[in-house]
Amino acid sequence: MYTPSTKNFTSRVSLFIWLAIFIVALFTGCSAEVATNDYQNINSEKLLSILQNEDSFILMDVREPGELLETGIIPGAINKPVKKVKKEFSTLPRKGKLIIYCRTGNRSAYIAKFLADKGFENIYNLKDGIVGWPYKKAGWK
Repeated sequence: MYTPSTKNFTSRVSLFIWLAIFIVALFTGCSAEVATNDYQNINSEKLLSILQNEDSFILMDVREPGELLETGIIPGAINKPVKKVKKEFSTLPRKGKLIIYCRTGNRSAYIAKFLADKGFENIYNLKDGIVGWPYKKAGWK
């Protein structure tokens, strides 16, 4: 016998099944996209180790110049804002490590992904940005 409670139960089961299918598809990578190169997130300690022990790297701050006055810049970094990187990415060297940071790690993660998708390798993102950098900073003129 069909009752309103049976209909409600059937609707819930159906919803549960569709939700389960969606979650499985989401976590199994059901997508037409081809995997691209990726980048690595690093913390301040790892960056400090690279700065102290390696020679072949570029450290790039992707914040706007006005932002540098607030927090300074990590010594040795070059400043190349996001828009400039997107416009001039082909001028960046493709060999050696490219370490990118911003204020909190969001814009630098965006640029790291952008460059990885363009075929760059050895890309590192300072995941907490300069606000998470507990070491010496240089002033900005």
